[in-house]
Amino acid sequence: MKKLLFILTLLVNSLCYSQITTINPDTVCIGTPGSTYSVVGTPGYTYTWTVAAPGVITSGAGTSSIGVNWSPAVPGLITGAVTIFATNAAGCVSAPVTLNVFILQIIPTITPIGSFCLGAACVPLVGTPTGGVFTGTGVVGNMFCPSTSGVGTFLITYTYILNGCTFTATTNVTVNPTPILSPISHN
Repeated sequence: MKKLLFILTLLVNSLCYSQITTINPDTVCIGTPGSTYSVVGTPGYTYTWTVAAPGVITSGAGTSSIGVNWSPAVPGLITGAVTIFATNAAGCVSAPVTLNVFILQIIPTITPIGSFCLGAACVPLVGTPTGGVFTGTGVVGNMFCPSTSGVGTFLITYTYILNGCTFTATTNVTVNPTPILSPISHN
């Protein structure tokens, strides 16, 4: 019976170290000042976190949850970005758990569309990657309509969202007045 209790105690202790994690790698938007990482906390455990440069732990050192600033990171994969291990009151140390982090950056573009005369026909707007949304004065869906915008210079924005990260591109469009002539007169 003592042997069975000992085996069950070992099994329960090993299960306490199992972690609920995000998908590996974790995706973080470029310039993100604050990300939170955590494991299921167990009373009496001390947690040791390490974060690969250029990430910086901003809060929670020693606890089961930390805040990390990734804003200095460049786009791409950071292998071994976040690592944690736990130590129990008896001094036993868990195996480390590591999470990679992918810093996501997309640079959308808008195909230049130039300047227009007030009465010109609507023209299609083209943004890459496809699937974003255009906004601005004179924008109707994925079209720019000079007759809707009126005369002036207008900002058109293309917004693309991926994995919760928002990326934008902007361009200016100028709509010029159409010349108006007086009637022809005869001397």
